[in-house]
Amino acid sequence: MKVSIFGKLIGVVVLAVLLTSSVLFFTTNHYVAKGFDEKALEELNGFQGAVRAQIEDWEELLEAVGFLMSSNFEVQHALQQNDTQMLKEFARDVMQQTGVDFLTISDRNGVVVARGHSQRTGDSVANQVNVQRALKGESSVGIEHGTEVKFSVRAGFPVKMGDRILGVVTPGFNLGSFAFVDDVKRRFGVEATIFEGDTRLATTIMRDGQRVVGTRMDNQQVLSTVLQQRQTYFDRNMILGQNYDTAYWPIINSRGEVSGMFFIGVPRNVVEEAQNNILMSILLVSLVVGGVMIAVGILFARSLALPIRNATAFATQVAQGNLDEQLEVKNKDEIGILAGALKTMVGNLKIKIQEADEKAREAALAAQQAREATEEAMQAKEQAENAKREGMLQAAGQLEGVIEQMTSASEQLAAQVEQASRGSEEQRARTGETATAMEEMNATVLEVAKNASQAAEASDQSRTKAEDGAKVVTASVAAINKVQQQAAEMKNNLNQLGQQAEQIGRIMNVIEDIADQTNLLALNAAIEAARAGDAGRGFAVVADEVRKLAEKTMNATKEVGQAISAIQQGTKANIQGMDQSVHAIEQATDLANQSGQALKEILALAEQAADQVRSIATAAEEQSATSEEINRGVEDINRIASETNEVMSQSAQAVSDLARQSQDLQNLVRQMKDS
Repeated sequence: MKVSIFGKLIGVVVLAVLLTSSVLFFTTNHYVAKGFDEKALEELNGFQGAVRAQIEDWEELLEAVGFLMSSNFEVQHALQQNDTQMLKEFARDVMQQTGVDFLTISDRNGVVVARGHSQRTGDSVANQVNVQRALKGESSVGIEHGTEVKFSVRAGFPVKMGDRILGVVTPGFNLGSFAFVDDVKRRFGVEATIFEGDTRLATTIMRDGQRVVGTRMDNQQVLSTVLQQRQTYFDRNMILGQNYDTAYWPIINSRGEVSGMFFIGVPRNVVEEAQNNILMSILLVSLVVGGVMIAVGILFARSLALPIRNATAFATQVAQGNLDEQLEVKNKDEIGILAGALKTMVGNLKIKIQEADEKAREAALAAQQAREATEEAMQAKEQAENAKREGMLQAAGQLEGVIEQMTSASEQLAAQVEQASRGSEEQRARTGETATAMEEMNATVLEVAKNASQAAEASDQSRTKAEDGAKVVTASVAAINKVQQQAAEMKNNLNQLGQQAEQIGRIMNVIEDIADQTNLLALNAAIEAARAGDAGRGFAVVADEVRKLAEKTMNATKEVGQAISAIQQGTKANIQGMDQSVHAIEQATDLANQSGQALKEILALAEQAADQVRSIATAAEEQSATSEEINRGVEDINRIASETNEVMSQSAQAVSDLARQSQDLQNLVRQMKDS
């Protein structure tokens, strides 16, 4: 299928418009949907926080109500007197004043004695967590099940008189009431549902004019995420044929268990309508912009296709041989340049055709002249044949004399060439022997240079090792000097330790004297206590303990004195050892200094030896280079001698060929004469 360039350009424009519009549409749809989803999630988080704040406000209010009632003297007195009528009236008044949904008062056994929201009494609520904790003297607030109110936020506060618990006050709000979910919908504009487990207990969602309560949640992912994993679940769900942005989160009761779920849902009809309006606007704008772009593309394609079509028609006429066709293109772009090139090409083609016609005429004229020259050449050839026969006879006589002289000269030249060839061969042999000797001498010089280089490297290594040894000795001297200083310091420290030990010994002597005096005083006190009889018995016990303590002090003083004596002896021995160590370190320092001086001298000698070896290596390398130059000269001489010998051989062969050709020429001259 043949498609014109105009059609191709229009196709490219249409394809570009479609791709741009599609990318714009789908990209906008993606980001608009993403923005609405993020906004919906943000709103759901806000609504969830508001519901949780409502529950927390309830808990704070219940704590306040419970505290005030449990602290009320009338409630305490009525519980003590079992005045149920007064408690019922008081509970109803509190409910009206505070707005709580229910209020229960039970005795110290957990039996209900009054309810503000019901006339029922006598049943037990001892299984409720708030009652159990209150009977233990603890106040609490949380979500739990009840008998009259199935699902609620309730608080439990103990009613005390002194340290004795008289009963429990339990105020609460009903989570399972329609009023709660209707209030959430009224305040936040969202659908709300309270689940007891997986069953809808209260909801604002209607079907056929009835609340869809008592139905079960069948979405296993929601149940697993919320009831089992205790996490909040956000998703978009279809509820009764309508899309909702939903949030589910667990209801944790007073025992720390998951007993149900909160649900809030925002209808997506408004969001979807806004999203559809945005997409329709984008689609309309894309269509308008696309139409404008296609119209501009058509104009642009026409401006390109028309001059190309004219240029194509012009080229077709030229191809058919019509060189007088005219091309009119006014474009200033590449198409105009192409049209100008086509017109220039046709003009050059006309010139080349004219030149070809002129060359054809010149070729015809040259052919005529060539035929005439050929006829003249045939006539000259016949004349030359006649002159040739006459000249050959005359030249044969002269050529015979020349050949005789050339033969004689060839024989003499052959003898001289043979003699030169023998001399050249002898020269080549002598040169080869000289080259062999030079190669042997060069190898010897190279070996000397190699050994000298190795010796230089060894000298450098020796110098390096000597330098390393000098550094090590210097470091050793420094370390020994440091050890000497540390030994002197240690000696001073030991002297101080000995002096301190002597001071401790003097102190221990004083302590021992004090212990002796204490022991003596204790004995005197015991004697005086014995004289006092029963009145001094307690003092005698104290005196005996003081005496025992004095004896222990004396024993400890003796042990410490022995330890101090041992320390003094050890200190003296260490001081003597340190003196010997200092003397040995001084000797080691002297020896190390001598070693350092010797290494410095060795280092100087190693440097001199290395310099001398490097000089030898340098001279050997220079000698090797000279030998190589001589060897190359000898090789050149040998090569020249070989070439000379070869040239002599070729000359001898040429002389032989010349003599043979002279003989042939004599035979030819004879034949010419005979003919």
